[in-house]
Amino acid sequence: DEPRLDVLVRLNPQVRPETHLGLAVGAADSKFGVLTEELPEVIEAGGGVSGPLRWRGLHVHVGSQLGAVDAWRAAVRVGLRVLGLQRASLPDFDTLDCGSGFPVDHGLAGSVPSARLFAAAVHQELNELPEDVRPRRLAIEPGRAVVAGAGWLVASVLHVRSRERPIVVLDAGMTELIRPALYGAEHPLLALTSMGRAVEPASGVGQPAVMVRVDGPICESTDRLGEAALPPLRRDDLVAIGVAGAYASSMASTYNGRPRPPEIAWDGVRLALLRRRGRI
Repeated sequence: DEPRLDVLVRLNPQVRPETHLGLAVGAADSKFGVLTEELPEVIEAGGGVSGPLRWRGLHVHVGSQLGAVDAWRAAVRVGLRVLGLQRASLPDFDTLDCGSGFPVDHGLAGSVPSARLFAAAVHQELNELPEDVRPRRLAIEPGRAVVAGAGWLVASVLHVRSRERPIVVLDAGMTELIRPALYGAEHPLLALTSMGRAVEPASGVGQPAVMVRVDGPICESTDRLGEAALPPLRRDDLVAIGVAGAYASSMASTYNGRPRPPEIAWDGVRLALLRRRGRI
C-alpha cells in the first residue's frame, strides 16, 4: 500500500478573540480555516476516507497575545464537539491541535492570563466529556510565548524633536520591528544611556523621566514604536525595545534601502555574533 499522509484540518471556530484585530484569526469573518459545515466537502476533495490523506483531526487557532481565555476555551469546545461528531466516519480522527494565543507579559499596564489558566480551561472542557469521546492526542503551539522575551532590539537616538509631546527618533523602526506599525503592538522601551551616561534605574540619580513618543526613521508616519517615560536623551544615546524575540527578525525587511541589523547572542557571560550587519 502507498503510504498515506497524516493531516489536520484547520477549523474556524467563529469566536471573537480578546486581542488586536490584526492578530484575531478565529473570528467568523476570518479567511483562515473552514467552517464546520464545510468539513465534509474538504474531506471529499482530499480523496475521502480511503484516499491518500489520513484524516487525523482538527486544528483551531483563535489569535495571538490573547487578553483572556474565554475565546480560546470556546474554540477548544467547538473543536472537541466537531471532533466527536466526525469520529464515527473517520476512524483515525483522534487529534486536536489547540493552537496558540498564550500571551507574553510585556511589563506594561495590565496583566495577562498565565499558561496555567489556559491549561485549566482545556482541562475543564475535557472533563465534561466521556473518556471514550476525548481526543487521544492534544497539541499546542506556544510560539512567541517561548521566545519573545529572549530578544531585545537596541537602537541609537538620531533626533529629539521638541513638540507638544517630545519625539525621540531612533535609528531602528518598522524595518526592524514592524509589529507596532502593523497592528499597534506595544513593547517596553528603556533608555540604556542618558546624555551620554549609562542609566542605572535603581540609583535614583539623574533628571526625572518625561513621557515621549518614540518613532523610527522610516518615511511613514505610522513608523512609531510607542510611548514611554524616558530620561533626557540626545543623539547617539541608546534605547532598548524589549520583548522583541518573536516576529522582529523574522519580519524584518530592507525597505528604504536599510541593511538588516546584526544579531548578537548573550548567555549571561559571553557575547557571540550570530549574524553580521547586512549589506544593500
